[in-house]
Amino acid sequence: MPDVYSAYLTRCEVPSDIQEYLPLLYGYVRLYEGCRVLEVGTREGNSTLAFLAAAQVVGGHVWSVDIDSGVPLNPDGMGPYADYPGWTFTCGDSTHPAVLAAQPDQVDILFNDAGHMYDKTLEEIRAYMPRLAPGGTALFHDTRLGWDNDGVRRALNVYCAQNSLTWRDLPGQFGMGVITLERPG
Repeated sequence: MPDVYSAYLTRCEVPSDIQEYLPLLYGYVRLYEGCRVLEVGTREGNSTLAFLAAAQVVGGHVWSVDIDSGVPLNPDGMGPYADYPGWTFTCGDSTHPAVLAAQPDQVDILFNDAGHMYDKTLEEIRAYMPRLAPGGTALFHDTRLGWDNDGVRRALNVYCAQNSLTWRDLPGQFGMGVITLERPG
């Protein structure tokens, strides 16, 4: 079985648009025993490896969705981890009914780093936020892109206003939006 922790540490040293947030992603997963992570948008697998490394420690599982069928094949990306037992990859449009049906009903961490366009991001938020368990955390990368009139930021503002939620934007070059649901009781 490939060493996901070493791969995660290596990815932390490689410049990318998610590099500055990899320790944050790892840390959030470590907060939940048996953590269930749902990642929408995988690309090269940098965030995926952060999630997998932490999930391995807490006995969790990571589900990833991406429209690119090459994600589990890329030898420089997730290829070496395609058969990793703690990872389930679904190829397809994130909001297609068959893709939605293949994802877990409830997760502790929801991570969105897909297309970043306002309409699609809002559609993804509406489709996946109801799966976030009480006390769960949703993370949204690229809240400060500046193109599409900040599609991720706009989608978060609309969704939160419609659902009496608030989100906060963590510092960093690309931005990371965070919504934490209250724990019951």
